[in-house]
Amino acid sequence: MRERRRGEEEAMMDRYRQILALLLCAALFFAAAVPGFAEDTSAEKAELPAAEAQAGSAEEAPEEKPGLLDNAALTGLVEGFLQERGIPTERVGIGLYYPETGEEWFYNPDTWFYPASVYKVPLMMILAERLSAGMISEDEVIAGLPLDTLFDYIIVHSNNDYAHEVRRFLGGDEAWREEAKQYAGLSDDYYDPDYMDYCYFTPRYITRVVETLYSDPERFPKVLDNMLMADPTHYFQQQPEMYDIKIAQKYGSYIDMQNTNWNHTTGIIYTPHPFILTVMTENVTGYEYVLGRFAVLFKDYILSLEDKVEPFVEERAIEQAQEAEQLAAEQAAAEAAEQAARAEAERQLALTAQAEQQAVQDRAEQERAAKHLMYSLAATLGAVLVLGILGAVLVKGVKKKKRYEGYRRRFEEELRQEALERERETR
Repeated sequence: MRERRRGEEEAMMDRYRQILALLLCAALFFAAAVPGFAEDTSAEKAELPAAEAQAGSAEEAPEEKPGLLDNAALTGLVEGFLQERGIPTERVGIGLYYPETGEEWFYNPDTWFYPASVYKVPLMMILAERLSAGMISEDEVIAGLPLDTLFDYIIVHSNNDYAHEVRRFLGGDEAWREEAKQYAGLSDDYYDPDYMDYCYFTPRYITRVVETLYSDPERFPKVLDNMLMADPTHYFQQQPEMYDIKIAQKYGSYIDMQNTNWNHTTGIIYTPHPFILTVMTENVTGYEYVLGRFAVLFKDYILSLEDKVEPFVEERAIEQAQEAEQLAAEQAAAEAAEQAARAEAERQLALTAQAEQQAVQDRAEQERAAKHLMYSLAATLGAVLVLGILGAVLVKGVKKKKRYEGYRRRFEEELRQEALERERETR
């Protein structure tokens, strides 16, 4: 009887243990089903392609193509004449421009000379440009003279008084000299202080000024017309070989306080293919003859090129067309490469933005998963705590019941013993 009851108690305890084990398994299964922290699987940010190393050294300047003008021949021509006349080479500066080929040639190009009346060319170009731009009208009167008379007096007859009035009209010497720089196209670093202080010119400067006048005469009305009337049979037209050639020229002649004799001429000599010539001299004896002979020497040289000009120009035009075509192809290729690089950069930027957006989404998902896990862990821990309490209560109840059963068994045993004792006594 006692063994049967002990077996029933043990079977009951086994059932309690099984129930508690099932509850714990359910709690653990529930916790395992909750997603854990998400791994950091955000896409790596796309990197822009690394810039390729570029050559740091500049390209060597391409070798200059031979022109129609023979530099050595021109230098020999000039120095032969100077030696013949006994003129020191440093006393002469020359500028030559050949519009047909766009070539320049210079002798002592950057020596500064006092220009004398040659300065009246850029001076009157400024006034003429204001006329063509509508800043002044044909009816303008300066120092009591209408414009036509003013240009005639200053360019054809080289009147100084009226030139001074034009200088004042244009704002003074500093103002007009600064404005005249534009016609030469030279950098400010080129100019000696004497240019602004004393109006010194170089052969390069005044030749470039006349180039501008020749290339765009409508911009400077009245200037060339009056230069064409200046000094017939003098200066560049001093020699008989030049009498029948049209020349637009301006001379300058001055003896300064140090008794330095400055004499120059600049102009356009209208051979079949015109050319611009500037000759500037310092302390040269017989200067007008020298200026006239230089005009003849350069005229003869330019005329010697007549048979070569058209083939040269045609060949140069073909070369320029080919160069332009090649340049256009290179520019098109460069633009295509630039567009491709820009498109690639935009694509990489888009990938970077997409990666950043994905990273933000991943971080948000991680935060949500972390919160979910925290809530799940809290729920799991709560469930485990509850189950633990229930298990403790069950165990306590079993122990209590077992204790009560022990009390009852002892009491029943005592009753049985008492009954046996009374039975023995009755017998």
